[in-house]
Amino acid sequence: MSHVYGDSTSFPYDVDYIELSRHAVDCAVQLFSAQHAIATTLERAEGHAQARSAELARISAMSRAVETALQPFAGSDVGQSERILQRMLECVQSTVSSELAAVENRAAEQTAQTNHIISRSGESAQRALEGFLIRHDLPGTELGLEWSSSGEQNYSAQVSIRTPFGINSALSLAIPPDHVWARSRRLAELAPGLEVNFPQPAGWLSKRMQVAPVKLDRLFLCAVKLGAASAEFRLRKGQSSGSGYRVLVNLDEDHQVVMQPFGEDGTPDTETPSRLDGEDSAQMFRLCSRVVESTLGLAHLRRSMLSAELDGEPLHEMEWPRTVAERLIEQLAPVVSEIARRSGAPGELVLRRDVGGGRREEVYVTTAELYEKVLVLPPSWRVSFEKLGLHDPLCVLPPAPRSGRAVSPSAPHHASVTATEPLPVAPQ
Repeated sequence: MSHVYGDSTSFPYDVDYIELSRHAVDCAVQLFSAQHAIATTLERAEGHAQARSAELARISAMSRAVETALQPFAGSDVGQSERILQRMLECVQSTVSSELAAVENRAAEQTAQTNHIISRSGESAQRALEGFLIRHDLPGTELGLEWSSSGEQNYSAQVSIRTPFGINSALSLAIPPDHVWARSRRLAELAPGLEVNFPQPAGWLSKRMQVAPVKLDRLFLCAVKLGAASAEFRLRKGQSSGSGYRVLVNLDEDHQVVMQPFGEDGTPDTETPSRLDGEDSAQMFRLCSRVVESTLGLAHLRRSMLSAELDGEPLHEMEWPRTVAERLIEQLAPVVSEIARRSGAPGELVLRRDVGGGRREEVYVTTAELYEKVLVLPPSWRVSFEKLGLHDPLCVLPPAPRSGRAVSPSAPHHASVTATEPLPVAPQ
């Protein structure tokens, strides 16, 4: 569905960037909140550590002062005074040991509490990131799909996401039971009569290989892996077992197709895959295209985040929530600024989309509404949002009240550019 700016000029992305911006600001606010909680906790822990060091120093100083004060009375003959001296020293040592143990216990409790807060904050940040990645793909996002069968009615499926702001993530998919990819499929359903010429063992005594026709449409498509420039299929005799073939389709300029047989246990029978040419290669590209077309909607059935990395590293560093939030805002800023410039109404972000019949639906959000989300953060953490034009509303002339959506007549506009294809489409 095509979108246009508020001034009716073509918007380059076929996404609802207004809704995306709302959720992106929500995500960034939660990430900054988590980072603030982590920073505050670490600062408090550092304060506790300094206070603990000072307390330990005072206890040691007191112990030494008492021992120094009693030193003149040491060395006398054994008697009542010497016994009193020894008891006093033992009492001091016992008291000091007890207090040192108490200090260490409090330190352990504070450390445990610090780790708990940091862990909870990290989980909160990951939930925020997960929520955004489940809902939206920024323009420039690369998607991949992995699906495999594990029985007649069982499967595992996930979508891989490579965002333009450095996050690589994998999310599980929840495929409805009535969907065609809720089970393993025979190739005959996608490519009836599929047959290729492939080297096969020939002869009883010799182990020579001879090219012969191989019927593939009788096999099950047990695994699919789709990336930005490649597709991989595993074809087996059974729905999740038996011998078969691994097919790799390269979607780059060379458009290469290779096929490799494997045994009952899935181990390759040959070290080097065989390349398919001519009509055999063309058939595999047609199969690839049909698989891609039939799986296009799967990437949007996201359920939960399985893993996430920032610049190739797991999200375990304490600074990652802030880093991701700042990068997300940086990614949004140019588009949001252009939307604001073309919206025509101060303090609003406006997009319109064709709904047919020469009519357009308008969707908008005010910068004041977005700034309200930011107010939960301390002032020093709000600075990054200024790149999105989010400032104190008192410093901006408020726009006239309007409803959230309006449909107005307009000449239909058909210019639309899809920035990100959800899955690669093989050439016909």
